[in-house]
Amino acid sequence: MKVLVYGAGVIGGQLVHALTISGNDVTVIARGAWKEALEEDGLRIRHYIQKKDTTDHPRVLEKPDGQRYDIAFAVMQYRQMERILEDLAAVNSSIVVLVGNNLSVSEMERRILRAAASPKEVLFGFGSTAGTRENGKLTTVHTGDGKLTIGKAHAELTAAEKTLLKRLFAGSRMSVSYCDDMDAWLKYHAAFILPVVYLCYKTGCDLTKSTKEERELLLDAVGDAYHLLMALGYPVRPVGDEKNLEPGISNQLVKLVIYWMSRTRLGALCTTEHCRHAPQEMEDLDKAFQRLRARKPDFPMPHFDELYRMIPSWEEIRNTYTS
Repeated sequence: MKVLVYGAGVIGGQLVHALTISGNDVTVIARGAWKEALEEDGLRIRHYIQKKDTTDHPRVLEKPDGQRYDIAFAVMQYRQMERILEDLAAVNSSIVVLVGNNLSVSEMERRILRAAASPKEVLFGFGSTAGTRENGKLTTVHTGDGKLTIGKAHAELTAAEKTLLKRLFAGSRMSVSYCDDMDAWLKYHAAFILPVVYLCYKTGCDLTKSTKEERELLLDAVGDAYHLLMALGYPVRPVGDEKNLEPGISNQLVKLVIYWMSRTRLGALCTTEHCRHAPQEMEDLDKAFQRLRARKPDFPMPHFDELYRMIPSWEEIRNTYTS
């Protein structure tokens, strides 16, 4: 199948790798030094957990060439995604998938559909891959060949759409799960990761400095954010995810994951490295969540507020870390 991918950073690069080993004809849109690196050396990935290196050679373009694609993916940071919506509307594909943190799902979908000259289906996804990009090479952290959660803003995928996605990744170990409300899924994901982001910046992007009390406050802050979204009427996605914050085995496992993130190099690759290299995206995500919160300004979020007060200003954060 012919696939177009905007962006081949950590998450996009892992997606390109999975699509390529599945036998698809993959074209990547890239610019600048990264485009040159991809053209000269290929897409080089060090798979951290698997302790292996791979090199793929997708076709690389600076902009779409008008060819027809079975599906197009855009894997960009939140602000960058907003800048290419008209480009996505013009892409010669009936299906476009926006992958990444996104608290403006409905607005982005409307903008694409309004600008599109022909009918399009707009899907949203999130790739559970972490890592870094340095010296023309990616280091990625993932299980299998990665994990992709995908779906429509507020509806189930059709059987034909699920069949297409299965074909796309049939030759890889990419784990694909479907969601009937990606708008809600992405909001609850933000509700979980924002307190993690706050603690990262509070500790100078070194979670080894975090205390047990701070990590417990982090989980209580997540609970506040989840309850806000429930009060706003958003269904919990994944279904039942709120139970992980209630006393029991699931909650203990979440605490172990938070502890692991704060104590291992692998954990740092999954959390602090992204905060260190993408402060603008984290600020944009925070501001978008604060706009959601403004819809219920009197809703109590004591733990969330306490953790938020610990971080430097966003201006200080931007000045400290590399965008």
